[in-house]
Parts: sequence; structure tokens; C-alpha cells
Amino acid sequence: MSAEQAPVEVPADAAPVAEAAPAEPTVYYTLESCDGDEVKISSEAVKQSKTLNDLVSNLHGGAEMNESIPMDNIKKPALVKVVEFCEHHKGEPIPVDDDTVPKNVTIPEWDEEFLKIDNDELFHLILAANYLDIKQLMNYACKKVALMAKGKSPEELRVIYGIPTDEEDEAAEKAAAEKKKAKEAEKAAAAAAGEAGPSAAGAEAAAGAGDAAAAS
Repeated sequence: MSAEQAPVEVPADAAPVAEAAPAEPTVYYTLESCDGDEVKISSEAVKQSKTLNDLVSNLHGGAEMNESIPMDNIKKPALVKVVEFCEHHKGEPIPVDDDTVPKNVTIPEWDEEFLKIDNDELFHLILAANYLDIKQLMNYACKKVALMAKGKSPEELRVIYGIPTDEEDEAAEKAAAEKKKAKEAEKAAAAAAGEAGPSAAGAEAAAGAGDAAAAS
């Protein structure tokens, strides 16, 4: 004969099992580029940027939360890319900045596609990542630059990064000097014309009076 377990009785006054707390609603901040365009970023994505995280940690709600955060050194295209990166990597650990440890950076597949941009865009993206202190983006972008430079001759690097030749530098300096000289000559001519103006007007008036007297 098999033994049967007696049912376990739960006291009527036993405390109910606590339910999981509802997830907090996602907070979004508004970033304003230097050309006046606004881009939204979530509070989780903000954590990828030390600069932004420090800024929003000083906001205390209310009007401050509704105001846009100016990004004086970043134009809209770079700001949009930065926010896209931070949103994709939100929730991921922030890399530790330790210069004593050699970095062996491997760019993940998503980030490889993300960084398939022209050199000018990449340059501005690196500036934005540095300004906002986004370590992971800096690591990947700088790795991309290193890979682009690998095995290239100085002339090839000059073309890739748009570095002017010595002749182009000299031509640019000469053009700037000529432009400056032309502006100075224009200012001098305008000043001379201003000084001669009253005398010329007086001479014309005297000549007119003489003609009138002769006619009478």
C-alpha cells in the first residue's frame, strides 16, 4: 500500500507572495546639435557616455528634464550616429580606461557595418565620441582608422585622409596672403575716398558758384 502525503495547509493569515515591481518608464533626454537640430536619447543609452551621464545626473526633474542639452561641438549627422551607437549598446558594461593594459580590439559585426562611412564622417564621429567620452566607440573607431592605415604608403595615406601636399599647402598660403593684401588695399582705398569726399564736394560747389556768376 502506497503512502499518501497529507496536503499542506496554508495559514489563512500568511503573507501573500510579493509581486515584482513594475518596470520604471524609460526617460528620454533631448540633445541639441550645434546646428540647432534635436535628437532624443534614452536614459539607459546615456550611460555609454561619461560626459552625458555626468550631465544628466545633475538634472533634478521638472523644467530641467524638459530642456534640451546643448552639444556645442557636434553637428546633427555625428550626433545621430552617436545616439544610434549608444542605443544599440545600452545595458552593456563600459570599458575600463587602463593605458597599462595593451588593447586588442576586435570590432563586432554590427559595429563594422556601423563604421562603414566616409572618412569625413568618421573624423567627425571620432571627435564627437572623444568629446562625449564614449570609450567603446572610441576603441572601435580608432581601430577602424588603424586598419585603414595598415600597409599603406605615405602617398596612399595622404589620399585617404585628405592631407594636402607641400605644394598645395604653399598654394593655399599664397592665396590667403593675396586675399589679405587685397582686403587691406580695399580698406585703404575706402579710407582715402572718405577723406577726399568733403574737399571734392567743396570744389564742386565752388565751381558751380563760379559758373553761375559768369552766366550773370
